[in-house]
Amino acid sequence: MSRVSVPSRRSVGLLSGPILFLSLYVIGPFGLAPEATAALASTTWVVVWWVTEAVPIPVTSLLPVVLFPSTGVMTVGDTTAPYADPIVFLLLGGFLLALAIERWNLHHRLSLITISIVGTSGRNLVFGFTLATAFLSMWISNTATTMMMVPIGTAVIVELTAIGGRRTPPLDREEIEVPNDPSDVADGLLNQLEEGPIERPNRSFGLALMLGIAYGASIGGAATLIGSPPNAVLAGVAEANLGVEIGFVEWMLVGVPIAIVFLPIAWLLLVVVLRPTIDHHPDRPDVVERQLAELGAMTTGKRRVLAVFGLVVGGWIFRPVLLQPLFPILTDPMIAIAGAVLVFVVPVDGERMLDWEYTSRVPWGVLLLLGAGFSIARGFQESGLDGVVAGAITGLGITELAGMVLLVAAVVVLLTNVTSNTATASLFMPITLSIGLAIDVAPLTLMMAAAFAASFAFMLPVATAPNAIVFASGYTTIPQMVKVGAVVTVPAVLIIAAFAIWWLPLVW
Repeated sequence: MSRVSVPSRRSVGLLSGPILFLSLYVIGPFGLAPEATAALASTTWVVVWWVTEAVPIPVTSLLPVVLFPSTGVMTVGDTTAPYADPIVFLLLGGFLLALAIERWNLHHRLSLITISIVGTSGRNLVFGFTLATAFLSMWISNTATTMMMVPIGTAVIVELTAIGGRRTPPLDREEIEVPNDPSDVADGLLNQLEEGPIERPNRSFGLALMLGIAYGASIGGAATLIGSPPNAVLAGVAEANLGVEIGFVEWMLVGVPIAIVFLPIAWLLLVVVLRPTIDHHPDRPDVVERQLAELGAMTTGKRRVLAVFGLVVGGWIFRPVLLQPLFPILTDPMIAIAGAVLVFVVPVDGERMLDWEYTSRVPWGVLLLLGAGFSIARGFQESGLDGVVAGAITGLGITELAGMVLLVAAVVVLLTNVTSNTATASLFMPITLSIGLAIDVAPLTLMMAAAFAASFAFMLPVATAPNAIVFASGYTTIPQMVKVGAVVTVPAVLIIAAFAIWWLPLVW
């Protein structure tokens, strides 16, 4: 019997995007104004290609530059200006600093120091890896942090548990949908999937440790303005549409408390659900201490990278109280770019701290994705589409702040588990802005709920790069990730809602 060929998700998306665009643009549904119809049709094409990854996500992010001017939503200048938003340069500076940290392997030392402090019991190790990953993810990309922590975690598991595993039959690569994003999973980890995941006798400890790394990366990334792209999406939309500048310190006043509260809860749930244990032996070597010893003393490169990093972070933290009174024009993006320039200037042993060749690893696609999100947000506002969408949602009859915050957080969490968190945040930010104005609540409350919810995706490998990398390690299966992720997601939504309703008004 002949086998029926089923079109792939990407093939379906490649055709359905332009077809839906033409259909909506010609029909003009819902009685929308022509500009709003054009914005809806154009955004639909972009979202379909983002979700299905019909073409690389950064390529899709260029579509507004063609569609918005062609359909009369905005001029070319108005469409492209958001791609050079100051928040884009803030992230660019952060990415370049992160590359310098990675080049000199400073993040490896910091993570090992953190882990060595908490001890080597099963529960403590899971907490140590979760905490170390979260801290590093505050400053460098979630993907880079996870890719650095997974090999360390694997080494610890191998040393501290009995090994005698075997390879299972190879997985179908189609079973693992990896986000098609330059900041996402490297091919080296994907090559492991050709051989299949490793079965290990002590799966509870390995599973808990790896999921702790994934969760720590997502939670820590939400703590700072440069930690995760959805944070930058909120800051850019708030400044462009509300005239509210959310600086590095302002974001940390919300992000750090959420991380401090949620990180122990996520760890506790991992411990309760999976019960990670280690059979200790007196003669077993301490792998963390041994790796620290192998690193040796701090090199000149590490010390100078740490100095530049400290200057930039200090500038971000003290700008509002110390620097801005002296230099009123100083902004966080300016500090980030100044630090990025420094890493190309400061010499280390006859070479520069960072060479231009390393910038090939900058996730330029993320910057394009951010620009597209800002452009779509402006298109929604200019065309009046944001008000129409907000009216439709408020028509559901939910007028209480708590109910709307919970609805936004739950919807965004579910959606971001199947698509890019940055794309999800870019889509929802102008919508939540208009909903807030429509129901007469502070728009930043709903926008904050959407931004954090976009980062807290724990249930599927496709949800985030950390999830995909941990899944590729072979210590977890999709059902296990869904089961544990669902347990962690419920308190995540409740914590987001609580901070949005009660904490945010006190600090913003």
